[in-house]
Amino acid sequence: MNWFDLTVGILLLIAFIHGYRKGLIMQVVGLATLVLAAIFGGRLAGTILPEINRLIDLSPQAARVLSFILAFAAIAIALSLVGRILQRFIGIIFLSLINRLLGAVIATGTMMVFLSIILNLALMLDHNGQLINKKTKEESFFFNRVEAVIPAIVPYLQPQLWEEIIPEKYREEIEKKSEPIDSAYPQLHFNI
Repeated sequence: MNWFDLTVGILLLIAFIHGYRKGLIMQVVGLATLVLAAIFGGRLAGTILPEINRLIDLSPQAARVLSFILAFAAIAIALSLVGRILQRFIGIIFLSLINRLLGAVIATGTMMVFLSIILNLALMLDHNGQLINKKTKEESFFFNRVEAVIPAIVPYLQPQLWEEIIPEKYREEIEKKSEPIDSAYPQLHFNI
């Protein structure tokens, strides 16, 4: 276990406790906010990017990361406000144990998605391995697991960003898994 695992473990524990306190409904709203902001943030980032390039002199990588962060934040804030309004209408006062446990599980998953977004954005800027060195990556229990979450979600929804952002090793793995099942299905199930 190294510093990366310790940090991720603590953040996941905090998310679990927070989710337990808030319950399922608010955690589902939080997860939906995070996923929708990640999905549509890429589309909105493409609109914001030319303005960032016009206003600020940044490297292309830094400008892409900044445009995604701004788009993500704008969408997340808007959806969070909608979630808070929804929570007030629902007005759940008593949270059962099942609701709390499901909230904790959803909060932990949400934290994994969030950490994956942050890690993948950081890795886009860290070409020399100065932020997270190779030894830390290899010895870490959580590194590959956290890194793989967003590439598994986003590529199907954002094909224009697929080759720019998603690491090559994940693109190849996901493309293999997403081959049409028509060719393998008869062989596996009918011995053809």
